[in-house]
Amino acid sequence: MDASTRPPQKRHRSASALAAALVAILLAATQVSHASTTEAPPIPAPDILLSTSSSAHNISITTVKSGNEGLQLSARFTEQSQDTVKDVAWTIRDDAGEKVFEGQTAIADASLPPGDYRVTARYGAAQILQGVTVHEGTKLSVNFILNAGGLRILPRVKGIETLRLPSFSKVFASTGPMRGQLITTSHTAGEILRISAGKYRIESHFENGNAVAVTDVEVKSGIMSAVNIDHKAGLLNLSYATSNETEVQWTIVDANGAELTAVSRALATVILKPGHYKVFVTNLGATKASEFDISAGQILNIDFAQK
Repeated sequence: MDASTRPPQKRHRSASALAAALVAILLAATQVSHASTTEAPPIPAPDILLSTSSSAHNISITTVKSGNEGLQLSARFTEQSQDTVKDVAWTIRDDAGEKVFEGQTAIADASLPPGDYRVTARYGAAQILQGVTVHEGTKLSVNFILNAGGLRILPRVKGIETLRLPSFSKVFASTGPMRGQLITTSHTAGEILRISAGKYRIESHFENGNAVAVTDVEVKSGIMSAVNIDHKAGLLNLSYATSNETEVQWTIVDANGAELTAVSRALATVILKPGHYKVFVTNLGATKASEFDISAGQILNIDFAQK
């Protein structure tokens, strides 16, 4: 046998052995709840989120000259998807916990000396953690399956336009290792949240008032779930005619004596669940009060300038 051919053969066998020795993926999977959802076609790569998965796919090892070792990292949404996910936030730490690479890109290409590393891939609220080993004379390429979907939440009150009103929705995991934990919060109605596939509980609130709506949703890999979450509530418009608008303070108390979050401005809009309330307005040390009832879907106006 020609001795000149032996070193490449030996190195090829060594590279194959490395692939089998890859460390298993450790995932911090975020999971989702279910609600009245509508499924859309798979989200295009630039739009949707990646999630965490229990395995890495398309692992390959290339033999390189000493000093050229490293990692090349990329990701896909699902096993079936072909597109590489853009704008993944990659972090690589060495076995001492020191950060050796950080970047937001579709493909992370890091030159690293042989050793053990911890890779973190983040996209939206989803993330993957994996331990890998770079061996001497090799470059390791890993393409992750991130198993994530998109979630769009639209809070609403039947018969009332509420898009202009500040709201927020909390998303809690319903299953999995993070069950019961807050995964992410949406502060803009209709924004796309990028989270891992799974079941979630959504709690929707309007910033002013006491209306709360709760629903469940299941987010599927590569799919955007749109959730219209309906509040059983009414809308209260408050106004107070004064030249000192910055000094106006509204306080609303429900039938049980519970005080709602105070609102400070001459004109205020509050979303309230049905019931009996008292409202107090204070301006320049003087306080006025009024009692009222409000029902679901009702728009009620209280103008203290007419009292």
